[in-house]
Amino acid sequence: MEIMNKRNNFLENLILLSIGVYLFFLSRRGGDTKDIISILIMVFTLVYSYKNRIKRYLFYKKEIIIGAIYIILVGISYIITPDKNSDKFYTFTHMTIFSIGFFLVMLNFKLNNKYTKYILPLLILISFPPLEKGIIDLCSHLNEISGYRIAGDSYTTKYASELGIYFLLGIFSLMYYKKVYLKLLAFLYSLAVLILIFGTQSRNTFLALPITIIFVLILFNWKKGIIVSLILFGGIFLLFKYNHNLETINRIDSSITSIKKVKVDARYTIFSDGIKEAKNYPIIGKGFYYYKNQKLYSANENLDHYHNNFIETAVTQGLLTLIVYIIFLVTLFIRMLKNYFKEDDRLKRYIKLFGLAVFIFSNLYGLFEPIFYFEKIYQLIFTIITITFIIDENKIS
Repeated sequence: MEIMNKRNNFLENLILLSIGVYLFFLSRRGGDTKDIISILIMVFTLVYSYKNRIKRYLFYKKEIIIGAIYIILVGISYIITPDKNSDKFYTFTHMTIFSIGFFLVMLNFKLNNKYTKYILPLLILISFPPLEKGIIDLCSHLNEISGYRIAGDSYTTKYASELGIYFLLGIFSLMYYKKVYLKLLAFLYSLAVLILIFGTQSRNTFLALPITIIFVLILFNWKKGIIVSLILFGGIFLLFKYNHNLETINRIDSSITSIKKVKVDARYTIFSDGIKEAKNYPIIGKGFYYYKNQKLYSANENLDHYHNNFIETAVTQGLLTLIVYIIFLVTLFIRMLKNYFKEDDRLKRYIKLFGLAVFIFSNLYGLFEPIFYFEKIYQLIFTIITITFIIDENKIS
């Protein structure tokens, strides 16, 4: 028995160490290194599961079965897709194996409660390299910032989604920590991220963030949440009315503040074309990431995709895959809600609510960009969701 306990402790420590190294390379957009470590973590977890039984897998069997079916269907769409290359394979593996697959494998691992207190500080720490890139980009283009969209050594749309996650991280850190100096640090962190978000001029982030914040605040405390929501709506109204030519607000105002503006925006045409095309593919789509390298012509532009998770899935992977994808998201969301409401520990409750916020934000963002093609960001999203599950105390016997 003592030898068995030592082996289990060794495996747990090995997984923990590997996760720390993985997060480090993930923060630096670590290329193949983070993926190799991710594979090692999954292998270690499977060995750990073999030694410690699979009771947590059984508890989450519904999520695992639906998630596995979804990965298989996406795999079929990759098999039939034309023009396979290393870039497309990289996107495919990060949309499936290194994101959802990683999450499913990790479900049987339970993080020791004594390490929970390090989660928020560690997540903030790994956000520093991307934030540094954004600050350098912002400072380098201060003279032309009104007409320039920062990208943080990436693409603006990808970087804006990443910043949205870090802003939510700052807000939840601000809510959780009680000490004044920690609250001040969390406030300064959130303010720095917000400035960078303005620098991206991202309509998607500025639309998705308020909705996400309102939803989680109502979940957290519905009375205070409604009051804060009304204040937030009032602030947004004033921002639109007296924006002093802020480029981000102007971009939103010029495209979605009336039905007439929506119908002349490029996204409306792209979405309409995608919905029409999707009707032709009830089972199997045209092939994974079919339009990569700007093979799609819509709204007088050459595009890589339909700028929407669900439309892109329907066209390239088929309506059957879309249905399974939606079922997976709904099942995952319900499970995350259940895990949040049953939690009594204050810190775990905040972490789980943060995970819910990231889930909601990423899916709202996915209404305007296929976020599952943002390889590193998609990994980050499911890493955060994974953390909310491995800290959970489920009661299966």
